Amino acid sequence: MKHGSVAALAAACASLAGQAAAGEAMATAPPKDGVQEVVVFGRGESKIGVAHAASEGTIAGSDMLVRPLLKTAELLEAVPGLIAAQHSGSGKANQYFLRGFNLDHGTDFTTYVDDVQMNLRTHGHGQGYLDLNGLMPEVITREDFRKGPYRADGGDFALAGASYLTTVDAFDRNWAAGEAGSHGYRRGAAGGSVADGAGGQFTAAGEVKVYDGPWQEPEHLRHYAAFVKYERPTALGELELSAHGYHGTWRPTEQIPERIIGSPVCADVFCSPDPTARGKTDRLVVNARLSGEGWKANVYGQTYAWNMYSNPTYANPDGSSAQIHQFDRRWIVGLKAERTWAVSPALDLRVGTEDRFDRIGKVGVAHTDDRAFVESLGFYRVEEASAAVFGEATWRPVEGLRLIGGLRGDWYHATVAARDAEAAALGAGKAHDAVLSPKIDAAYAVNDHIELYADWGRGFHSNDVRGHFAATPVPILVKGTGKELGARFQAGRFTLTTTYWWLNVGSELRFVGDSNAVEPTGASRRHGYELVAFLRPLPWLAIDGNYTASHARYDNGDHIPNAFENSAALGVSAVSDEWEASVRLRHLGPSPLVEDNSVRDKGSTVVNLRAARKFDNFELYGDLLNVFDRRDKDIAYIYESYIPAFDAAPVEGRLSRVVEPRTLRVGMTYRF
Repeated sequence: MKHGSVAALAAACASLAGQAAAGEAMATAPPKDGVQEVVVFGRGESKIGVAHAASEGTIAGSDMLVRPLLKTAELLEAVPGLIAAQHSGSGKANQYFLRGFNLDHGTDFTTYVDDVQMNLRTHGHGQGYLDLNGLMPEVITREDFRKGPYRADGGDFALAGASYLTTVDAFDRNWAAGEAGSHGYRRGAAGGSVADGAGGQFTAAGEVKVYDGPWQEPEHLRHYAAFVKYERPTALGELELSAHGYHGTWRPTEQIPERIIGSPVCADVFCSPDPTARGKTDRLVVNARLSGEGWKANVYGQTYAWNMYSNPTYANPDGSSAQIHQFDRRWIVGLKAERTWAVSPALDLRVGTEDRFDRIGKVGVAHTDDRAFVESLGFYRVEEASAAVFGEATWRPVEGLRLIGGLRGDWYHATVAARDAEAAALGAGKAHDAVLSPKIDAAYAVNDHIELYADWGRGFHSNDVRGHFAATPVPILVKGTGKELGARFQAGRFTLTTTYWWLNVGSELRFVGDSNAVEPTGASRRHGYELVAFLRPLPWLAIDGNYTASHARYDNGDHIPNAFENSAALGVSAVSDEWEASVRLRHLGPSPLVEDNSVRDKGSTVVNLRAARKFDNFELYGDLLNVFDRRDKDIAYIYESYIPAFDAAPVEGRLSRVVEPRTLRVGMTYRF
């Protein structure tokens, strides 16, 4: 685990809001990618004169290690306004909520790790599937985030926002950690770095994790992850070779019909009406990155195999099992590159490309009973290729004013082949689509402490290409338009950003219970505001908070199910030579569950704690999660389900998954 001085850890807390307090000491590192890197000591990273929008920010990786975490994807909750929830077990990708979107598993929010996009298109479970379970918190050193489609390098799935994670170059000291906790939680992890004697550095880390959870049917999570990275300078530039892999198995714990809770078939909110559900993920990502002054490029490859037996509706009208088996096997190759020129003191130009090819050998869904095959619901083979070029110009006509114009063009080609008669009946073929996305931003620094922003941009998300060949075809690419006004104030140890935003999308992606997947629906319009604040009243104390509100409707005026109306977070972190502690409150606000708003979910509020005692070579720490043992819902839906032992016939009603109860985890890290 990467640990630093008191000042460095305090700086980590400072960057939690992704903003900066100005006027304190800092040091600079040699230029990398043509940008002077700032290594901050005792303050957050300044964004005045750098950010394109008020909603952009950066979080330090060491700050993430101070945060209490129930699940890995909560690393993304450092993005103000983003909430990560779960509805099908610890081995599955999380649900993400941001700017009034239920992003399901990543439909309009993308994440890159070292310039490799982690979202999976035309996935066996849901479009844009974003699974970060294979990441180790200790290897993430930086998170840059954006919201809205305002940057030219932002492409598929980046309409609502994007996160760019950077992995560690080297650990300060080698380390090993062991953890144990409630509900069968165990974790062992280790990492270290070594120089090769020729100017290079090799870094490796790994973890093993098991967890049962509070459920009637234990999750039986078995999680194995590894990370390796080699870095050295070459005559061409800085070379980075990295790989991270993940193997996980688990027993999905689905949302359950609330009407059966307390009955003989479901004793409490932790029951498991179908104990035969299973899931498995294998993923390997390899990446080669070369960078120099003003440029960077990387090529990558991925292999991926995923399958899950789940049962969101439980039984068919005839009483037979409604269990389904979803699966996805693929490999991916990709390229991302960009170059920046300083044409004059007042004008910079940047151009780049992003290209990707997915060879999905087998994707589809089958009807099963106790994991035994009953019938195919469509097995496919898919090839999906995309190519993009983008350009961006930054002009500074007068002191303090930046005008930024960008243009991005994306082209997609898909070949969908049926592997069985059921898929052939649903449709297959070849198609292509393209979209042009202009962007424009204006930023004006009123003085050293205040900057104002105005942003407008078009973006897009892709649909599952199988839907393009259905009886009612959907477009491969769906456009969206966003705009935003904001301000950033930084003075001393206080930072405040305010934003008002609008986002219109040509087609909404929505969870459908009977298929346990997302499907396109109508066009939507959203608008809202965000307040993000940070205060460091003492060198060892940091306080951050944010509040967001949003208004979401379909074009016909209907409410959008699961479009939450507000969110909030409050955190207090204290760091000294010997101690560190953090307490965080996370609130996800109410939302409609049906279009007429007649049924609503009240949202959830959770408080988490973390504390650590540090010694020369080891550290003792503990997390207390869901301190007040709340029984709020992680997720809730309205759709038809059937429990034959309880229902006389299928019933449309509310299904939900409760947040996990109060959980204690303790651990020790030894550094050598």
